[in-house]
Amino acid sequence: MDQSESSKREQALVAISKDPFRVIKGNPLIEAKFELTPIQTKLFLFLLAKLDATKNNFEPMIVVVKDFQKFIGAKGDSLYHHLKKEVEKMIGKRVYYKDDNVELNSSLISGYMYLENEGAFLVEFPSLLKPFLLQLKENFTVIDIRNILGLDSSYAMRFYEICKEKERFKSFEYTVEHIKEMFSIENKYKNYFDFKVKVIVQARNELKENSELYFDFEEIKQGKKVVAIRFKVIKNKKDLQLLDEDLLLKPQNATEILINEIFEAVKTFNVSLRTVQIWFEKYPFLQIKKGVDYTLSEHKKGKIKDVPSYLQKMVAVSQSETPTDKQVKEQNKKLQQKKAESESKVIQEELEKKKSNLLGEYHIQKKQLAIKLLQDNPEVYANLFNTLSQEGSDNKADILTALALQSYQKETPYDSGSLDEFLFNFQQEGTFQSYIFDKMNERFTDFQNLKKDFLSMAKSFGINEEQIF
Repeated sequence: MDQSESSKREQALVAISKDPFRVIKGNPLIEAKFELTPIQTKLFLFLLAKLDATKNNFEPMIVVVKDFQKFIGAKGDSLYHHLKKEVEKMIGKRVYYKDDNVELNSSLISGYMYLENEGAFLVEFPSLLKPFLLQLKENFTVIDIRNILGLDSSYAMRFYEICKEKERFKSFEYTVEHIKEMFSIENKYKNYFDFKVKVIVQARNELKENSELYFDFEEIKQGKKVVAIRFKVIKNKKDLQLLDEDLLLKPQNATEILINEIFEAVKTFNVSLRTVQIWFEKYPFLQIKKGVDYTLSEHKKGKIKDVPSYLQKMVAVSQSETPTDKQVKEQNKKLQQKKAESESKVIQEELEKKKSNLLGEYHIQKKQLAIKLLQDNPEVYANLFNTLSQEGSDNKADILTALALQSYQKETPYDSGSLDEFLFNFQQEGTFQSYIFDKMNERFTDFQNLKKDFLSMAKSFGINEEQIF
């Protein structure tokens, strides 16, 4: 890239950072695997709207709850408690991406601090996200957040960002499996019909109603199974949702909020606002807060008389210096807790692995038993298929029965209506197999005996019936 083009990119980056409605994201972050609730997605956008993408490093950002409430158009006082829970959950949310050049495995936010007096959160992004949010020169997408704030579904929000990234290509194609992986819903919608209605169609309808872009789609099949979806990106003529521009153009200064937080804690000891401001010019916030909290704690115990002088001393103490005995005990306690949690996690992972292996083996043996019973009792398969045909054709048929009949493939290498054709469909791991299992379980006690055998094995591993079945 020549100097002229590089300069234009930098100018564009500055302009985007100053625009209250536009945020910039690296494309790997758009296509990464993660799952956020709608409110978590909007909180992430709120943070991106405050982010200066021209800087080399992340700085702590302030989320004033009242500002965020206006940002998303929420009402009532319950948001304070709810937002705190959502922020806590976001720390545990992972984002994963891998291509030929890079593999990312990170949290979306590295931590937070709740400032009770200010009704605000201090939030920071992890440094691993810097290549995807700061100083971007290529492989990024500019997103107008007004297109997302009117959406209710997190799937619609993800699809808008994907459509914006792919807009210049006018279309894109993903396998069903890949979409589920991106949205971290591999185990949520086992039935394609449910996935189509609750994820794809719901997202399209919301985008068509609320955003500048939406999509139509075409299903790609192998036999009767939908294996991929081709999306066509369409420009919408809907007006964008209007936001409170003053709120975004004039965000509260984070440093001022933190200074006020400290000043409120120390002003009763004749510490001036100017003194606190000088602290912030010299030392990082966390160091100041640690020194203030320690001083006030010791004063409460009657150990300190000249609080202003002791405050001056403690706020100057670096966090890297030798901790007090109390801090050592606290650190040891946390280490023990962490060790116990780690051991508990290992035990739980082993339990989950055993449970998964047991379930897998149980399903294999259950399927083998069903096939043997069908081969030994050829009249049964014909009876089962006739029952399915009658029940599935009824207008009042339940969804499983209707889907089981619909999924039955008659175009197979085997004779129509034969046992081989029946077994071919049974081994496709779909709704037809589930239907046959249910019916055979009613007819043959062999399945109950098999279940008892596996339950005995499960109990020997300390796994109860509810956990495995």
